[in-house]
Amino acid sequence: MLPNLVSLYRVVTLPALLWSLRRDGEDLSALTLALLGTAAVSDLVDGWLARRLGRSSRLGQILDPLADKLFLGGLALGLVLWRDFPAWLLVLLLVRDAAIVGAGALLLRRQGLIIPANHLGKASTVAMTLTAVAHVLATPLFLRQGLAVASAVLLAISGLGYLYALRRETGPTDGSRSGEQDDAAEIEARHQRRAAGGP
Repeated sequence: MLPNLVSLYRVVTLPALLWSLRRDGEDLSALTLALLGTAAVSDLVDGWLARRLGRSSRLGQILDPLADKLFLGGLALGLVLWRDFPAWLLVLLLVRDAAIVGAGALLLRRQGLIIPANHLGKASTVAMTLTAVAHVLATPLFLRQGLAVASAVLLAISGLGYLYALRRETGPTDGSRSGEQDDAAEIEARHQRRAAGGP
């Protein structure tokens, strides 16, 4: 329960952060820094709490990445409007996230499966967060551009990685079962072992 509440904190914080950013104009207030900082920390804390407390759950596997997507998408939109964040990067982020959420929702509905976030997805989230922070802080242009390019590359690679994982999880398990899909319970058990740090 606690890890999920921490994840929800990012979503709840977003409207206040956007309001603070708009009010700041070209300046930077302590409120904006506090909201952005606590939201970034919450992204690290929720996963750590889930592992520490042994509270990894299906809801958490859905809620944590969904909170990331809502927070980063909303923040990036605000930064496009008020801090010269590249609009093309926002579009790339939204397209990738829409594809992942749509495919994930379809897989969950039809087979009851959840493909957890992988290392590439987490890396793209970190890169996008750093890019957003760089624009909030108005860092030098070369740094903002470099982070934007790195984020774009990771977004594209992580999107392709998710499609590969989707195909792997819904494909046949071996040659003797060609044409059949993996048993849902077996795949879910494998995901639970991965979330617990097992093989």
